[in-house]
Amino acid sequence: MNPLLKRKEIYSVLELNNVVKGILNREFPDAVWIHGEIQDYNKNKYKQHIFFELCEKHPEIDQIIAKVTAVIFENKKDKIINLLKKPENRFELQDGIEVKLLCRVDLYPRSGNFMLIVEDIDPIYTIGKLAQNKQKIITELKAKGMLDKNKILTIPIVALNIGLITSYDSAAYYDFLDELKKSSYGFKICLFNSSMQGKNVEQDVCRAIEIFDRYDFLDVVVITRGGGSTADLSWFDNEKIAGRIALSRLPILSGIGHEINVTITDMAAHTFMKTPTAIAQFLTQNIKSFLSEIEDKTKQIIYTASNRMQSYNQELRILAVNTNRATIAFLRTHRENIVDKSSILKLGTHNFIDRVKTGIFNRRQIKSVSLSILKSAKSYIKNYENAVKIADPLNTVKRGFSITRTKEGMTVRSIKDVKIKEDLITTVFDGIIQSEVKRKEKKDGQ
Repeated sequence: MNPLLKRKEIYSVLELNNVVKGILNREFPDAVWIHGEIQDYNKNKYKQHIFFELCEKHPEIDQIIAKVTAVIFENKKDKIINLLKKPENRFELQDGIEVKLLCRVDLYPRSGNFMLIVEDIDPIYTIGKLAQNKQKIITELKAKGMLDKNKILTIPIVALNIGLITSYDSAAYYDFLDELKKSSYGFKICLFNSSMQGKNVEQDVCRAIEIFDRYDFLDVVVITRGGGSTADLSWFDNEKIAGRIALSRLPILSGIGHEINVTITDMAAHTFMKTPTAIAQFLTQNIKSFLSEIEDKTKQIIYTASNRMQSYNQELRILAVNTNRATIAFLRTHRENIVDKSSILKLGTHNFIDRVKTGIFNRRQIKSVSLSILKSAKSYIKNYENAVKIADPLNTVKRGFSITRTKEGMTVRSIKDVKIKEDLITTVFDGIIQSEVKRKEKKDGQ
């Protein structure tokens, strides 16, 4: 025991504190490295002297098993902050991150407060711990197949109804909405005001995804924030957030906002972009591409229909010409028979009239002969009418036959009438068929 403690039986509080301070100073004459998790830093970080707690947690559960007060005095504050701003470090001191600090162990006699006076920081330790923790989570998620589940989902082509997880009134919030407004598309946003930094990130983001999963009208969910340091983004290297994304029924789009760092949230999401603006552009471009495709297909349909109508009109003109030609040819062929029968009918009529005039027939005979002549004439005319109908090409087609013609309208009766690769038009009962000659083959013996 220190000899000073044996000199007096009774000490004042200040005396005791000074003795303890002396013991600490002798036991720790030099600064020592101490690691732990920062608590209560954020609420004091803008003060002249920054007081906070350095804690040790249980290795398996989120429970503090020891803590000590630490302080960064004004004369050291700028040095530490500037060190952390260097590109190779890129993180800020904040609650919840683990650090390695060079500290002097001291006690303030007036208050009896035991504390650590921070002299320096080892940024590599913090970055390494963050990376180590991140890699551990990634390995566990990969083993469970959790990083690919959301990617299997299909993003609707026209995703207009969006569940947005971000901090309300933040730069990320306005960047995302402003980019959507530029498109003039009818987007509808359902906002969940979430912590994007700190210990509440996990709870807020998981809760938001759970709520949005109940909304049938939503197409996608977007998680976005406006960038930040490595430590800021480490809140999204979270196993529970990644697991909740994997279980979501909705595609999750991530725009955490970092140029060089990909968070575990990004890895678990269906699609991720570097910034809120990029995510908004992704959604608007999908709709723009869809509308452009619709416009192209509409033009193609109109063009095809126009060509088809022109083709049908041409075929109908050819069919009308061919039908007219066939009818004229048939009538020309049977004209002589019609003329002969007409002459015979005319001569018979004259003979009949002459006989009537000469009194050869009586009234009853006249009536009988007249009816016989008329019946014979009607029968004869009916026969020729039927013959004309039978000869009509359209009636022939109705009986199950077809008529094949060349593009010039010539009827194909022999393989000699066509050439290989020549286009043909075939008329059937209910339409027209266009074809091309692939092969010609003669029948045996012909």
